[in-house]
Amino acid sequence: MDKKQLTTYIVAGVLGAIAIVMIIVWVIVFKLPPEAKEDVTEDTETTQETDIATIEDSKESLMDAAEIDSDIEEQVVAVIVENHTDARRQQSGLSEASLVIEAEAEGGITRFIAFYPYQNIDKVGPVRSARPYYVRWAEMFDSALAHAGGSDLGLNAIYTSGRVFDLDGLALEGGTKYFTRDFVYFAPHNLFANIAELRELIEDRGWEKTLENEIFEFGSSLDNQNGTGDAEIADTIRIYYPFPQYHVKYDYDSENNVYERSQGGSVMVDKNNGEQIAPSNVVIMITNYYPTDEEGRLYMKTEGTGDMYLFRNGKVYPGTWERYTNGDLLKFYGSDGEELVFEKGQTWISVVNYSGGLQWE
Repeated sequence: MDKKQLTTYIVAGVLGAIAIVMIIVWVIVFKLPPEAKEDVTEDTETTQETDIATIEDSKESLMDAAEIDSDIEEQVVAVIVENHTDARRQQSGLSEASLVIEAEAEGGITRFIAFYPYQNIDKVGPVRSARPYYVRWAEMFDSALAHAGGSDLGLNAIYTSGRVFDLDGLALEGGTKYFTRDFVYFAPHNLFANIAELRELIEDRGWEKTLENEIFEFGSSLDNQNGTGDAEIADTIRIYYPFPQYHVKYDYDSENNVYERSQGGSVMVDKNNGEQIAPSNVVIMITNYYPTDEEGRLYMKTEGTGDMYLFRNGKVYPGTWERYTNGDLLKFYGSDGEELVFEKGQTWISVVNYSGGLQWE
């Protein structure tokens, strides 16, 4: 091979190597997809789509303003829950109710009616018997009312109402659904309702009444609204029912903006989750009630108007309650006549028959 041919081969090899390098660079720069960049874009788009879907798929409950699935039609199951001292350690499900109303049954013993518009709880109770005023409060929401029998007037109020769906635990117990007894505890303090299963029964029986209107007006603060800018501090609330075992105390927890409840000198705890009862709003509602028979059963005024006190955000707001017919909701108004604004979250209403049964500091 002469020198001229060798030179030609060397030049051709160099040019070929340069061409290969250029092809590799072109492929890297122009043909390979920018994977990292696309991954970031896809993640961002996915996150944005998820956020939008979450917003679109949720709404606020009409009873407590909690965020719930937008597909839920709020249908209220109300449960009458006993508060006898023999029922305290097994009280279950009250921390998860949207609204609880506390009132005397008879003999100075208080009892609760707890309202569940969207919750599905396996164990609520102990369930006890109905009284007519609990029925009247249940009528406000066209509730399905879970109870264990009742006084003659209480049962008559249910049967003639047309605005409550009767769920009598004494008639429905005995199987493995709806109402069951927990034999760790003595009767009659051991009957519990299963809300999820009761909803199945309600659907099967065709009770289709749902909430249509917001129960309370909700807002972040009452200061400088409704003439309440000078609201009095109320870090501790005391409610004096007739006997010390039923005295109630609320201590304001400013960090969580709730009122921690004790009764009879002991912290009130939900057996289901071990949590202390701690509503966002406490209402003291003053009405007229008195015994009507030798058993001590009460007449209680549930319609009309009367004084009330709303406690929220560590302050007290006096006003009036109003409810004029069985079909009306309870409404609460400030001293200027404007509707009071509630904190989002659970509300407890305690009914007393004179203002001397209430103190705060």
